[in-house]
Amino acid sequence: MIIGDYNILKVIRESDIAYILSDGETEVFLHKKEALEDYQPDQKIRVFLYVDNQGRITASTRQAYLALDEGGFLEVVGVNYELGVFLNNNLVKDLLLSKDDLPFNLDIWPQVKDKLFVTLRLKKNTLFAKFVGRKQIAGYFPLTPDLELDNTYQANVQYILPEGIVAFTEQGKEIFVHINNTRKTYRLGESIMPKLLKLNDSGEYVGTLIEAKENMISLDAKKIFKFLEERGGTMRFTDKSSPEEVQAAFKMSKSAFKRALGSLYKQGYVELFPDVTKIKIK
Repeated sequence: MIIGDYNILKVIRESDIAYILSDGETEVFLHKKEALEDYQPDQKIRVFLYVDNQGRITASTRQAYLALDEGGFLEVVGVNYELGVFLNNNLVKDLLLSKDDLPFNLDIWPQVKDKLFVTLRLKKNTLFAKFVGRKQIAGYFPLTPDLELDNTYQANVQYILPEGIVAFTEQGKEIFVHINNTRKTYRLGESIMPKLLKLNDSGEYVGTLIEAKENMISLDAKKIFKFLEERGGTMRFTDKSSPEEVQAAFKMSKSAFKRALGSLYKQGYVELFPDVTKIKIK
């Protein structure tokens, strides 16, 4: 028998709650709630085998989203900070992605309904989910048409790097978003809608999660003004602040910060001083 895959087994007998199946050597249970029909002795049926919560090999007639060593996107259905996250593989028992494979920072763990690309693995008769290497993901998908630049695509965050995030579309297309082109901290599995900026020589798409500059200035300005209001109308950040300080405080580039600050100044909302910025009292 192959755990984590489909097997053709013979019906041996029937109990009150299950059918007992066998490959000629080992017997397994198929609960009657999973039966597609009334099975007869010696009838052969195709079932997926997994290990239940009691450690028993169990049969299912459901079509698992992933079989052994297959890869794909699975939805998060539960989060347990002591164990990891549980993924829906369309079976009675959800699939565990261990906390050992997740970031130390719990704030960027996936949440329920997020989607992660994983592969199904087997170790010591236990099925579990496992991440694969960034450059391996595309190999799990058939070739599909290239994405179009300047278009927006739905993708799920798969990797969080110091310099940005890496997301993948449902067709396995990789999109990198530099930290300067984000406006918040993202989590693994989160759904995003990046707009494509370019295609690198290495075949990687580069995207942005920031709207066009002319539409984004007001949003950045609102963020800075709110920051000021929360601090009594004064902040130490000015147009002379370093890019690192601006990025840490506002999650935006120095140029975006200066544009937004200039917009607030021109509209008469703030006063600019060499070492501080203040809300202008009208």
